[in-house]
Amino acid sequence: METATEMIAGSLPENEIYLPFKGISRKHFSVIKKKNEWWIKDLGSTNGILINGKKVTEAPLHRGDQIQAGTAMIRIDLTDDEIQTIQPPGNAEPKNEALETDKVGMVPLQSQVPVYSFSKLRFPEDFIPCNSPAIMEVLQKINSISDSDASVLLFGETGTGKEMMARTLHLSSKRSTGPFIAINCAAIPADLAETELFGIGDKVATNVSQRKGKIVAADKGTLFLDELSAFPYDLQAKVLRALQEKLVTPIGESRAIPVDFRLVSATNQQPQELIQGQKLREDLYHRIATIEIDLPPLRKRKEDLEILIPALLYQISKDENKHLAGISKRLMAILINYDYPGNIRELTNILRSMVALAHPGEILDIHLIPEKVLDVRTFGGPQFLDEKKSKPYDLRETVQNVTKDLIVQALAQNNGNIKKTADYLKVTTFGLRKTMKRLGIRK
Repeated sequence: METATEMIAGSLPENEIYLPFKGISRKHFSVIKKKNEWWIKDLGSTNGILINGKKVTEAPLHRGDQIQAGTAMIRIDLTDDEIQTIQPPGNAEPKNEALETDKVGMVPLQSQVPVYSFSKLRFPEDFIPCNSPAIMEVLQKINSISDSDASVLLFGETGTGKEMMARTLHLSSKRSTGPFIAINCAAIPADLAETELFGIGDKVATNVSQRKGKIVAADKGTLFLDELSAFPYDLQAKVLRALQEKLVTPIGESRAIPVDFRLVSATNQQPQELIQGQKLREDLYHRIATIEIDLPPLRKRKEDLEILIPALLYQISKDENKHLAGISKRLMAILINYDYPGNIRELTNILRSMVALAHPGEILDIHLIPEKVLDVRTFGGPQFLDEKKSKPYDLRETVQNVTKDLIVQALAQNNGNIKKTADYLKVTTFGLRKTMKRLGIRK
């Protein structure tokens, strides 16, 4: 029997060549090595395949051939022994290294922006795509209140994209032609905060010139106050008065300036916790929180990572002017199951570090993962107990976490193959699937 190496290409993530493009069948074509020659074969796809513009059912491949399948254009570089690179063609010519795409699988980098059905929403250019039910609920609320001037309070953990959502709300509102003024309240020293907000009059002090405050600068637009609770209590009272009266009096002046803006605020703690801790005035809270929107952390919307990771990598590699072939499926599996305590900001930094370390034309793989992602818990090592932990362990929860991490590692090592993973863990495929479903592990 003739020996052959075969890889299946299509829209199914478990295919050796993953092509999540429009017009791609689940199993679109195969690339197979027969003796010393590579061949491509259509697997009964709906739209067929074209080699250098000519439709074929089965044909030999040559270096530099352009393959079109659906809307995807793919260039395959060949050597006598292996396929080196499988990628959408780009402007930059990659420096190819031998990449074992038949072993690790590949997800291409691309900006996959979901098609939203919200007629009023307008997104910033750097909006991070997502389509989880939790985010759809947030976007639905923003779509519903876009024409309103009601004050909005966004709350969520650090890095969940509160300012991004505030800018989306601004662009989708009737004030979109006005300014969007963002203030990080925690970053302003207390003695300068009042001047920053309200401005200062002319000749108030020696060598001090007149300056317009940020609240006045937001006139006819949107004022975004991030971490408003960082301001001292007395300053919060002045902010409340300005919001109620829509008047701002610069320091050193007696004349009040009328302002017209929509207020969007944000905090990384639950409002009631801030009020109880005397960090946020209760009367100010009731003024700024006509509508409340809770932004979920990334660990509670893991399905977004399947879109976020390729999209962010696409943008980062573009910013770095470094062409990359894609990301391996086993690396995707590990990244999807990491919890990201720093949310999208942490995810972006992790991906940015991997892009920086990667060689041009490379498929990002597990050798590029930062140590904090590859900690002992990720790989289900035996030393999972923390002697410094003050609270007692929940045995059931701990066992579930270790089991989950072992399965994630085994899936990554076996490229998502359920049968091989089950054999590796010495369990049945039925038992493995049942456990994965119970623990919420996505293949």
